[in-house]
Amino acid sequence: MNACCLICIDDTDNEESIGTGKLARWLGAHLVQRGLIEDGFSVTRHQLLVHPDIPYTSHNSSACIEASSEEACEALLDSGSDYLKQNWNEGANPGLCVVRAEAVPSALVEIARAAKCEVLKLGEFDAAIRRMNLALWSAGDTGQGRIGACSGAALRSTGDDGRFIGLRGIRDLKGRKSVREICALSDVEEVRLEGGRALGGEEVIETHDWVRPSLIGGRAVFVVREEAGQLVPANKRSKDD
Repeated sequence: MNACCLICIDDTDNEESIGTGKLARWLGAHLVQRGLIEDGFSVTRHQLLVHPDIPYTSHNSSACIEASSEEACEALLDSGSDYLKQNWNEGANPGLCVVRAEAVPSALVEIARAAKCEVLKLGEFDAAIRRMNLALWSAGDTGQGRIGACSGAALRSTGDDGRFIGLRGIRDLKGRKSVREICALSDVEEVRLEGGRALGGEEVIETHDWVRPSLIGGRAVFVVREEAGQLVPANKRSKDD
């Protein structure tokens, strides 16, 4: 079985361009086409701290591809960075991190969790990751996106952060669907109410054409809430989804 690889990007966009999330999905398709990762990859969005001292375009989130691959991280980094060089946008400071899921250092996970609630200084971040042997690329005036790229990969590795913006079937789910249909037509593994109760197969969700499961306990869990007598998605739309 091929090893699980995490390929995360951040800060690739500007106010007029497509979001980092869409670019991550395009990058995944590019790597599949090149034969570097297997088809069936997923992409998660990871929210970091929004603060006036942190440069970001809209929501300060990174996007992480999880895929099976026999390739070395350096080969994925080379192909991924070549693609980003052609597709990142003026004014951005993109970062790309590639790491095996089982090889993410625990110290990087700690840094990533800090990035969700603290302003990290680029120099201190670089010093902290210097010995972690990460496959890492950045560009632009500062390359600030390497903080988000490393953090997103680390957060994805925990199995308990982020939401899926790329997952088989989720973008084809429209209108009202039963829980059974949602799970049969996509790789959503569970539908549950805010607060934790899992829903039965016959319960119906008004999807509003917006099924974006959360990564909870290593599973794709679609969280919904009750609103005006209906069950609807609990999370809100964003540019990065």
